[in-house]
Amino acid sequence: MKKKILALCLAATLAATAIAGGTLAWFTDTTDAAVNTFTMGSVKIALEEPSWEGDATLMPGVRFDKDPTITVDEKSQDAYVFLKIELNKYVSLVNLMGVDAYKNQIGGLQGEYPGFTQFVEMLSADKALRQAVLDRWFTDIDHSAWKVMNLAEIQAAAAGVADQSNPAKLTVVLGCIRGEADTLSGGESVTFMTGFGMPATVTASMFDGEDAYRIDGVSKSNFNTDAAPFKMTFTAYAIQKAGLDTIDAAYTALFG
Repeated sequence: MKKKILALCLAATLAATAIAGGTLAWFTDTTDAAVNTFTMGSVKIALEEPSWEGDATLMPGVRFDKDPTITVDEKSQDAYVFLKIELNKYVSLVNLMGVDAYKNQIGGLQGEYPGFTQFVEMLSADKALRQAVLDRWFTDIDHSAWKVMNLAEIQAAAAGVADQSNPAKLTVVLGCIRGEADTLSGGESVTFMTGFGMPATVTASMFDGEDAYRIDGVSKSNFNTDAAPFKMTFTAYAIQKAGLDTIDAAYTALFG
């Protein structure tokens, strides 16, 4: 019995030694830690009007410094940039612009002013005419640097203005297409225009005289700011370039 017990003990000891020896025989290795560090990106812009003095009385031939300027922050990621312009009294304004343009044959226009809806359709379809008319009122717009993003919406809104009254506001969204790939990088700026004012060719007769555009005897080109102030509201927007291949895709992502 003692011999059997001794044999069993020796067998257990040899087995343990074999297991320990086998474990120590494996080849092993460990790498250095691979640390992934992420910095949170951001898009940041500012909208300023350095020359705007905040007081303007509209009169023919008088122009005011107005320079809405969008600046992308130095630390910002590359971004698509948009400028939203909201106009009240816009039907009266467009009618007055149209009466003046037809009276002075701007962009080859001749005959009688056709009314708001048809005139907006003409401006929407003819970029050269649109530029010629706008340039009489807005100074130094670089038309090659901006794309009207919501042109179809503007046309639809114009079609709905049957009585030539002034709805609450018209919204125009412009996309900046000046920079490389239609985006701006950190530290870059873009200025939409430098001034605004009535052309010297606008006359009192165009407001409420024989040259005014009328419906049922009521002037629809009477841009009377005494009755209600005219307002232009500018808002700037930006969205990252990364992941968005075109300015149209950026507009859809930002505005829906």
